[in-house]
Amino acid sequence: MICLIENVKIKAVATSLPKETFEMDSLKGKYEEKEINDVKKMTGIDRVHVAEQEQTTSDLCFEAAELLIKNEGIDRNVIDGVVFVSQTFDYLYPATSVVLQHQLGLSQETICFDISYGCSGYVYGLFQAASMINSGACKNVLLMAGDTNTKIFNPDNLGARMVFGDCGSATLISTGDSSMSFHLCSDGSGANTVINVNGGFRHWPDNAYKLDFSKNANKGDDVFAFIVSYGPKSIKTMLEFRAWDKDEVDFYALHQATKFTLDFMKRKLKIAEDKAPFNIKNYGNTGPTTVPLVITDYVHSDATPDTSKWKKVILAAYGVGLSWGSVACDLSGTHIYKPINQDLR
Repeated sequence: MICLIENVKIKAVATSLPKETFEMDSLKGKYEEKEINDVKKMTGIDRVHVAEQEQTTSDLCFEAAELLIKNEGIDRNVIDGVVFVSQTFDYLYPATSVVLQHQLGLSQETICFDISYGCSGYVYGLFQAASMINSGACKNVLLMAGDTNTKIFNPDNLGARMVFGDCGSATLISTGDSSMSFHLCSDGSGANTVINVNGGFRHWPDNAYKLDFSKNANKGDDVFAFIVSYGPKSIKTMLEFRAWDKDEVDFYALHQATKFTLDFMKRKLKIAEDKAPFNIKNYGNTGPTTVPLVITDYVHSDATPDTSKWKKVILAAYGVGLSWGSVACDLSGTHIYKPINQDLR
């Protein structure tokens, strides 16, 4: 599916990280030092932020949303839509989006949706929010996306423990004079590539299985092959749809799976290094939050880019489902806030 949605704008983006961090080097007493160093080299990850036992994804998204609402000076009553994207919801039911609507003090006239997506979730959430505005039903939609995946992985699974971190985000999408283009795809034949049946009903009640990449050593290779094949194709499709040359794009916010994967994609697309930064050295793969996190982190890093020139931006993400997609948008007027707890090391 590919489409253009007009009169919609990303007004602000904020992210929130847990205070606690986990250092990869702390695993050297439990595993061979060479093994740890090899994984760190491939992933590019030195540490991740880890949610506390009682801290949920919605807590992190709430912090990001509060920062955004207060700094934007927006009246909570004008927010008429909430979209929550995650795979680590507060409850099986009710919807976490409805819980957040109440916690944020939003109007009872607010329409709320939960979307169960992982790494590709941010681009799907943007489409949902933009569609709600384009339909005329809403004028200001608060998209909150995040995951606390460290809670569901086996702590003895080295691959998962050295890759995934926790984070939450909030993005305000409103009516405006801009436009957003979407290319979204899905392929359920790859559903078993990354799967967690815990909490579902297909294998009820024998569903105590937790996501563990060691269950099938080939899965990691399958995920890599999927990303580097379909990710670049989607971006090229979007560039053709908008009639943009890849070199005239001001910024690429690409899903941050691992350094090896991102470097491979950038070489395949022939994208300049400074236009598609790698940023998860201190965060890990934060699922649906990697795209907003790379934006907020990069803007407030030593690079300090001039975002007023970000008129042509590509966002792209890919993950569980299998699902993937790209977004073409204008971030030149977007307010981008420094990640909460970014400086904790």
